[in-house]
Amino acid sequence: MVKSFQIPWAAWRDPDFLELSFPDSWDVSVCRMNGADGPVLNDDEIKQSILNPIGAQKISELARGKKTVVIVVDDMTRTTPVSRIIPHVLEELDKAGISIDQITILLALGAHKPMNRQDCILKLGKDVVNTINIENHHPYENLTNLGESKIGTPIDVNSTYVDSDLKISIGGVIPHPLAGFGGGAKNVLPGVCGIRTLEANHSAGMRGVGAGIGRMTDIRKDIEDIADKVGLDFSINAILTESGDIAAMCSGHFRDAHRKAMEIGKRNYGTKITINNQICFFNLFPEDSELNQSIKGFNFLMNAPNNMLDRKGTIVLMSSSYEGRGYHSLIAETGAKLYKNIGDSIVWKAFVKRRQVSFFSPNISEPELYHFYPKSVKLYHNWNNLIDELTKIHGDAPKAALFPCSIQLAEK
Repeated sequence: MVKSFQIPWAAWRDPDFLELSFPDSWDVSVCRMNGADGPVLNDDEIKQSILNPIGAQKISELARGKKTVVIVVDDMTRTTPVSRIIPHVLEELDKAGISIDQITILLALGAHKPMNRQDCILKLGKDVVNTINIENHHPYENLTNLGESKIGTPIDVNSTYVDSDLKISIGGVIPHPLAGFGGGAKNVLPGVCGIRTLEANHSAGMRGVGAGIGRMTDIRKDIEDIADKVGLDFSINAILTESGDIAAMCSGHFRDAHRKAMEIGKRNYGTKITINNQICFFNLFPEDSELNQSIKGFNFLMNAPNNMLDRKGTIVLMSSSYEGRGYHSLIAETGAKLYKNIGDSIVWKAFVKRRQVSFFSPNISEPELYHFYPKSVKLYHNWNNLIDELTKIHGDAPKAALFPCSIQLAEK
């Protein structure tokens, strides 16, 4: 006899779920976040969020008399369904007399790979792709320097963004190890900043300076200081469900609206956990399209109680990684300024220690895996082979916890 559970899988691709089977003798707890499959916003509720901003004027009021508008949106490493939000933004701009040819959609890549036409259709919808100018941000080119932040971060920003009269952002508010949460001003930094700015921002966090998951951090404060200097007129922040739909949305001033989104996010992403597990399975969805995002699998361990997983337990990371190794010009490529194997990182030394780590993915090779992970990590393409090996290590009836997505926060 076996027991089976479905988890979300392969962001932006079909099928939406992967079914996992465990021996009936296993004690498996599925630890789902509070807002896993709660109600989602309908189109009118999305519109009402935009029409009732927090701490800012309506877009239709902000846009009056403006000549150029830039709408910054997060990229394919986030499942924010921008196609459900952007029509209401365009409607507001139309009220102010802004025509389509005055608008540029800027893809907030940071140092990630560019988006192609099919990516844009999935993210933005075909009508938008066919009618509005869309640009990939480039972290090495088309930049304007605006000095330094209060803590000395050099401010190099996309010139298309800087030169626009009205600046709007749309992004998902999900837990992040450096900025506490995504969304808000994070669409500006790292989203549309140059590589020097990204290096300064990432390197501080990777050293553990002012970082943290699911809370206000010093890095977030620096990001917002830079947004003050660069400008961000209207921020739309989506709180997501387990499957990537919109559970709630806060629009308006990039600080005020984002703070409200953080409050909701803490509740929605909060997860009750079991303790003294021998095995913990961490699914990387929604950040599971490429392997270089997989360090996010340690996010939950970083904010969970020490007794969640035995000291000699096993960590299992799971990612579709249908795009293979993926791309990040700052931290994931050979010779990149901040590249290092995860095995040499503070995160590995602090949270792995004597524990074993396995990686389940049908789509990656060992050379790809070991570009990011030490060779002590064993790769499994077949789920049953992984279960057989874990049974050999932990016996026929281990206690295990399954975490269906990477945006969960441990409830203390």
